[in-house]
Amino acid sequence: MISRKTSFLGNHQGFTLVELMITLVMAGIIVAAIYSAYIIQQKTYYTQGQVADMQQNIRAGLEVMTSEIQMATYDPSSHKAGASITTANATTFAFTSDLDGNGDVLGTDENVTYGITGTELMRTPLAGAPQAIAEGIAAIEFYYFLDDGVTQTLTPTPAQLSKIQTVQVTLLAVASQKDIKYTNSTTYYTGSGAPWGPFGDNFRRRLLTATVNLRNHGLH
Repeated sequence: MISRKTSFLGNHQGFTLVELMITLVMAGIIVAAIYSAYIIQQKTYYTQGQVADMQQNIRAGLEVMTSEIQMATYDPSSHKAGASITTANATTFAFTSDLDGNGDVLGTDENVTYGITGTELMRTPLAGAPQAIAEGIAAIEFYYFLDDGVTQTLTPTPAQLSKIQTVQVTLLAVASQKDIKYTNSTTYYTGSGAPWGPFGDNFRRRLLTATVNLRNHGLH
């Protein structure tokens, strides 16, 4: 008796070319969607980082400046030191203070000028090197409230420095890098109402204003 060997083949079929093409197209769509979401997330993160850096920088610089301006003309030695405001205009504010109470204003931090150089908020002492206390500052304005007991005046260019009672400081910060998908069409207004902008460029900006009462000025 002759035995016959029978082989059974299972129904194992591979992908057809059409199925393979459909799979590749679908995979490509999924990868493209994931990559697009990643790019959007990265751009959002970058933009938020720039805004956060601007806000932190401008706030820190303004805090340092205003806290020192509050002590302008401090003169505890029976006013012998002659502490005073030495310069006051729209872009520069300078003053002296007898911080150590020794009767003069010759100390490193007793004669200070504030303003901007390029895009840096600068603190320049009489003795010592200028210090950049904030970067990315595009513009500054000092605006003054004068009071002589009879009339009250608001001006960026006070004629009588001894009458200054309050200083309003406005800073405009600008991002270090442009965002090509953003156009800055905002007009920023200073304390005096002067417009800055619109710039029509791709740089984000932030405006911050602080009002500082001169605690010691006018008490001499």
